[in-house]
Amino acid sequence: MKNSGKVIRGSRTKPKWILASASPRRSEILSGLGLLFVIDPCGLIEPPRRPRETPSNYAVRLARFKAREVSGRHRSGRILSADTIVVLGDDILGKPEIPTEARHMIRRLSGRWHEVITGICLLDCARNRARTTFGRTRVRFRRLSSAEIDWYLKSGEYRDKAGAYGIQGYASLFIDRIEGCYFNIVGFPISAFEKLCRRSGIDLIQDLKF
Repeated sequence: MKNSGKVIRGSRTKPKWILASASPRRSEILSGLGLLFVIDPCGLIEPPRRPRETPSNYAVRLARFKAREVSGRHRSGRILSADTIVVLGDDILGKPEIPTEARHMIRRLSGRWHEVITGICLLDCARNRARTTFGRTRVRFRRLSSAEIDWYLKSGEYRDKAGAYGIQGYASLFIDRIEGCYFNIVGFPISAFEKLCRRSGIDLIQDLKF
C-alpha cells in the first residue's frame, strides 16, 4: 500500500526534503535540527539479506531500496531514507513479533557488546543521483537478571524496535557503555548525515531553521 505522505514542517508544494521513513524517532531528530521536510514512507516489504552480505552493506542496500521506491513519486526534491539494524556477532536482530522472541534477544544482548548500524541514502530526484553512507555504534548491555528482563517485557517497549530495545526508553537502564554516535542508536546518525551532505555538495546549515 502506498503512502501519500504527511507534512511535518514546511510547504506541501515541491518539498525540498522528503523523509522516506515513518519512524517517529527520525522525524523528531530531524525536526530538532530545524530541517523542513515532508514524510513519504516506502510502502514495500524490505528485501531479505543476501548470502555473505555484510550487515553494513545490507543496511545501506535497504536505505537505497527505500529511497528508490519513494523517488518514483517525486520529480524534484531530496529523498532521505535510513534503515537501522542491530547486529550481534554476524546475526541481525530484527523487530520481535512476540514476547518470547523479544526475551530471547534481550537475553542474548545481556552482558555483551553489539553493534547498531544505520544505512543512509540521499537521492536527488531531479538528477536521479543517489549517495549512501552508514553509521556504526558499539553498545554494551550490563548483565541482566531474569526479573529485570521480565519487567522490561511487561513495559511493551520492545515492540517495533530492532533488537527489542530503544535506548531512549526503559532500556537505557541496561546500557552501561556506548562507543560512537548516540543518535545512531536512536535511528539516525546525525554526524554521518552531515558528512554525506558535504560529499553531495549540500550546505546543510543553510537548510536548517531556528
